[in-house]
Amino acid sequence: MFKKGKSIVFLGSLIIVLYGLSAIFYGKVVARDDAYKELSVFMDVLKKINDDYVEAPNMNKVQEGAMRGLIDALDPYCSFLTKEQYDALQKRNANGNVNLGIVLSKRSDVIYVVSCEHDGPAAEAGIRPGDYLLAVGGQSVEDKSIPEVDSLLRGTPGSQVKVTIFRSTRTKPIDIEMTFKSRSATPVSSKMLDGNVGFLDIASLAGASLEQVKIRLKTLISAGAEQILLDLRDCADGEPSSGAELANYFLRDGILYFSQNRQGEKVQVVEAKAENFVTGLPVVVLINGSTAGAAELVAGAMKDRGRATIVGEKSFGVGSAQRTLPLKSGAVLILSTAKYCTPGGKVIQDEVVRKAGISPDIQAPDDDKRQDLAVESYYDDQDDAGKFRLLQEKIDKIQIDKALEILAGERAKKAA
Repeated sequence: MFKKGKSIVFLGSLIIVLYGLSAIFYGKVVARDDAYKELSVFMDVLKKINDDYVEAPNMNKVQEGAMRGLIDALDPYCSFLTKEQYDALQKRNANGNVNLGIVLSKRSDVIYVVSCEHDGPAAEAGIRPGDYLLAVGGQSVEDKSIPEVDSLLRGTPGSQVKVTIFRSTRTKPIDIEMTFKSRSATPVSSKMLDGNVGFLDIASLAGASLEQVKIRLKTLISAGAEQILLDLRDCADGEPSSGAELANYFLRDGILYFSQNRQGEKVQVVEAKAENFVTGLPVVVLINGSTAGAAELVAGAMKDRGRATIVGEKSFGVGSAQRTLPLKSGAVLILSTAKYCTPGGKVIQDEVVRKAGISPDIQAPDDDKRQDLAVESYYDDQDDAGKFRLLQEKIDKIQIDKALEILAGERAKKAA
């Protein structure tokens, strides 16, 4: 289903170019003579396609295909867009003023749903983290970049779009229709829990969320909170600067994160500002597999600096900076130029999936318990959506109970 229909000619040319570019991107030393040799082979392949292919080839398409192959060998957040694709993308973004509340990535070159906004159109329609996106509005997204697919998932309030997804629990693709709507629910909520624990749930770090976070955090403290439970589960959007600001609320000084280039040199070092500090109260941070991007910078800073105990499941692993580079043809190259690291030097977006993301200090539920819950949910007398909802509720309860247990233990130590 997911195998791309690339021709033998494309494969031959792409292998050569991919080798050269991957060597450059990952910092391997390639001798100049070898680089010229590989380039000459590539040019020779192009010439033979032009001269000897069974049909008269469209060389522009051949070279565009080669460019996409180059990008496919890099990380999911790099893109090559022709002038026509880029113009269409900008037009869609300008015309569509709301999205569906989905954060996307790629796995195995297939568009992957990292997170769904709580009570957003996608979640309400039945889209789940872990779904693979195959088509939007009947149009395949197999060869499309993340920015292109994001633009297809924008529209005007009240309009609808049908998406086709593949889910590991189903044997066939599923069509789901969604209705665009303006965000109604606040991305930040808070409440007081037993034991004077202030619970701060952040679903998004995009837009004006940070100001809401600060107000609610201060309100919890004014209401008598003596400990903070910071919930970053399913929080996957927002700029790195938002992650730094949130971490700064709990860290008075020191490094919050830094970015590094392919040589491992620090490009940018972001440090806390004393004037942004809010509280030194004890903190537990909740994360899961849909925690990504700016929220991972928060969790990484709090963990490495010993400021909080991290509870839950390993986060997704998104942490790179992109530059948009216009080309002479009018095409655009979006290229990752740096990776974000925690204060201790942990690369968040690792090439090896099992190394990517932030690992919790305490995993909850552990692998055995999660397996037991999955088996239990299989036998629940519910439809597929009901089983999924009950499973998530059980996991949520385990994670919150574990976090509260840790905070209770800290209170007991303080009282002793």
